Amino acid sequence: PAGAPRTSLVGGAVRDAILGVPHGPDLDLVVEGDAISLARDIGRALGGRVVAHERFGTARIEFAHGRHVDMVTARRETYAAPGALPDVTPGDIDDDLARRDFTVNAMAFGLAGDEGGDPVMNGAFVDPHGGREDLDARVLRAVGNAAERFKEDALRTLRAARFASRFQLTIEPVTAAAIRDAAGLTS
Repeated sequence: PAGAPRTSLVGGAVRDAILGVPHGPDLDLVVEGDAISLARDIGRALGGRVVAHERFGTARIEFAHGRHVDMVTARRETYAAPGALPDVTPGDIDDDLARRDFTVNAMAFGLAGDEGGDPVMNGAFVDPHGGREDLDARVLRAVGNAAERFKEDALRTLRAARFASRFQLTIEPVTAAAIRDAAGLTS
């Protein structure tokens, strides 16, 4: 519809589709606009329960059959201190993908959007960090500065182990060193 915000499928569903493996009960969408408002409209139309987190511009639509859709306003994040909750500001799809943990989770597929009456992003594959190439090479790599990525959120060390094991990926050396450093281990 005219004026619809640009919306993209992101993260695990895109990764899993590329790998040809089943995806879990959730979908993650990034909205270049008001994700909470869009989630409320969709929840109302489809009979889902919406849980919103205004501070982060996020919402979850929960459905009776156990599935859910997480919707996020495209954003940039900064962290006042390691492990702190992020401070968020609106951004675009590239900003949002840049804040993600690993390149294999920083890919998007455009679903909908309208800008001045001209469809944009629809059907577009967005991969600014080389996630597809890393999947093909079976490599797990942090997005951006690996050391910063693990200082921001220590749980990413566990996610690295989980993804490496689940998808038989090799953690690339810079990412592996950042994980060891964040965990207080020596090389």
